[in-house]
Amino acid sequence: MLQQNDRRAAGGTITALYCRLSQEDELAGESGSIQHQKQILREYAEKNGFPNPKVWADDGYSGVSFDRPGYNDMMAKVEAGNVSTIIVKDHSRLGRNRLFMGYLIEEKFPDYGVRYIAINDSVDTDRGVDESLAIRDLFNEWHARDTSKKIKAVKMAAAKRGERIGSKPPYGYQKDPNNPKRIVPNEDTAPIVRRIFSLCASGLGPSKIARILREEQVLTPTAYAYRTEGTNHIFLNTDKPYGWSQKTVSGILEHEEYIGTTVNCRSYIPSFKSKKSKDNPPEKWLRFKNAHEPLINRETWDIVQKVRQGKRRPNKMGEQDMLFGLVECETCATKHYLCRCGNWNEEQYTYTCGRYHKHKAECTPHTVKVMALHQIVLSEIQRVTAEAKVHTEQFLQRAIDKHQSQLKRELSSKARELEKAQKRLADLDKLFRKAFEQLALKNLSEVQFKTLTGGYESEKQELLTLSGKLEQEISDGKDTMLNADRFMAVVDRYTDIQALTPEIVREFIEKIVVHERSERWKKKNYTQQVDVYFNFVGRV
Repeated sequence: MLQQNDRRAAGGTITALYCRLSQEDELAGESGSIQHQKQILREYAEKNGFPNPKVWADDGYSGVSFDRPGYNDMMAKVEAGNVSTIIVKDHSRLGRNRLFMGYLIEEKFPDYGVRYIAINDSVDTDRGVDESLAIRDLFNEWHARDTSKKIKAVKMAAAKRGERIGSKPPYGYQKDPNNPKRIVPNEDTAPIVRRIFSLCASGLGPSKIARILREEQVLTPTAYAYRTEGTNHIFLNTDKPYGWSQKTVSGILEHEEYIGTTVNCRSYIPSFKSKKSKDNPPEKWLRFKNAHEPLINRETWDIVQKVRQGKRRPNKMGEQDMLFGLVECETCATKHYLCRCGNWNEEQYTYTCGRYHKHKAECTPHTVKVMALHQIVLSEIQRVTAEAKVHTEQFLQRAIDKHQSQLKRELSSKARELEKAQKRLADLDKLFRKAFEQLALKNLSEVQFKTLTGGYESEKQELLTLSGKLEQEISDGKDTMLNADRFMAVVDRYTDIQALTPEIVREFIEKIVVHERSERWKKKNYTQQVDVYFNFVGRV
């Protein structure tokens, strides 16, 4: 103790008065505002003759984390040897992490000759550290855990009711002045979001869209928030207010909020001691449709997601074929690869099975000329739109009958596959129980048990992933049995289609399935089937 006092006299001149109040403390009704704490600490320091008192405060910071600006600044002074004493109102103000608190009291403070006082808890390290302090730290941590659970329960209840639990509205929206739990379109930024979706629907990728926005000097979302609200952000770059990036554009194109859907529980925090969030898998998201005014209609959204699924980079000249991502192999269902055959003559461009292009033993070429495919798609669009306009009722009825029949077959197949996966999962559970019984009876060694159950666990995880995927596909299929009215709305927007454009392709085409040729490559006389599937009505 004498050695510590000598060190304080030599270098420590500041009496640190530390205050902290977290949002959780306020919600829990804890009395002890920052101003109240400051008053108590100043009076105590003055009454007991502590020299050179200086206040550090962290308002709105949790006690389980020690990454706080006030605390960090105070500890920098401690490590510089400028602090002789640290005083807090009560022990939990310093922190609620029992492991780190033990390190501070038993190692850090003694190393720097710092005296620690918690007024309300009668803690003073100059009188020695009572063993009960470790128990107090444990109770303080339990309090933080319990409070965290209560807050999470309140937020989860709100999330399940469909209330927005995010603090900031997505770019393009703002909080409703009459109801802060709702969002409404932002007159400044909503048109920019619509334009981004329109550009993507026309076939442009995020990189090209970002370049257009930079050239037009459109403020980035972070720069706009900073200029209009003074909101700071970790990615804010005031030197580049128009610095749109591919990642920013991609994030906007994937936000379901733009079709009027509230999406909650995209992420979660694994521990009350951590503030780092982790992404939830999509099947754990909570979606609530028609929760607010959409910025994008459903047709545009579907087109954009299809473009994003088939995304691929443009060539060195910045070109990208308008059918990219839509052409697939009839045999293996792999997307076709655009091959320029070593020259820039468009008449020589071909589409080839992507799997064959990478692994020739796994499929056949299914090669088709790009120019020929463009003509086939144009002819099919012209034929179907003409029939839909002239014989609307007959066309719709035939499309409904065929589409529903085809979709029912697909759903039945997926339902059978799901039933098979679920049956195997049940069998694996039985095998797990038998393995545990054999281990308990010592009929299996630890090594044998781990080897056996390791294989079971791997198969179980694969089946769980497959089951989740099939359940989602079946659910999506039931929701989209047919929407012929939406197809007719697309048809009505076009009067006389004479040439293909990226916009027309994305509006009309769901996918293009290429069959193998009747004769080998380089044969002049051959036939080849190409199936064109339309959005909303399938193959007509």
